Amino acid sequence: MARRSLLLGGTGLLLGGCLTSPIVGNAFDVAKTQVFGYPDLPLQRSTISKLPYASMSARVGKGPQALLLLARGQGGEQHWVSSLDRSVLTLRGGRVVKTFGFPENLKNTRNQGGDPVEGKLHKLAQTGPPWRHTRYLDLDLGPHYGLAVDSVFHSLGPRKVRIVELDFDTILLREQNSARTLNWKFENQYWVDPADGFVWKSTQTIARSFPPVHFQILKPPA
Repeated sequence: MARRSLLLGGTGLLLGGCLTSPIVGNAFDVAKTQVFGYPDLPLQRSTISKLPYASMSARVGKGPQALLLLARGQGGEQHWVSSLDRSVLTLRGGRVVKTFGFPENLKNTRNQGGDPVEGKLHKLAQTGPPWRHTRYLDLDLGPHYGLAVDSVFHSLGPRKVRIVELDFDTILLREQNSARTLNWKFENQYWVDPADGFVWKSTQTIARSFPPVHFQILKPPA
């Protein structure tokens, strides 16, 4: 918590308007053009600290790393936006629950019971047995409304991660997912704070038509 409090200095929400900072990139361009191998943004902690907004870096598959800013927080959801084409990545407790501007978009996510990703993953590491969860996805390609996805969480133990010049002690959780009515199995990973389950870093599959999204929180929301 002390590390997060330090990073929160000057953090706010961006409430509308256009983002014009030259360091803001488009994390999702690679998903649309299917071009890989662009160099990463030269992110530095001094630059991140000067931003008045919560921020994350993201990449699709092996594509370029880019910066996203928090545009809005509402009803427990955080809407992170890329300025170049207004693509949006919506998180709830560290899970991607909606997208906009992707080749295939996640329109909504509904949970059966509480989602362990919402601040509970650190407790899983203490209890031992795998946790099971079911959620329902609405995808905008094909007749996939209410697609049931069953998942099982496993703790892989402590991990130290480095995020733009700072080291964080985390616990790595693996989520194995299986869609009930599609031949679709995939894996998500979450690096969480051992104190409260905050997701600092994650790899998540959104749809079958493009690679997983990798993101890490550079400056957390207030």
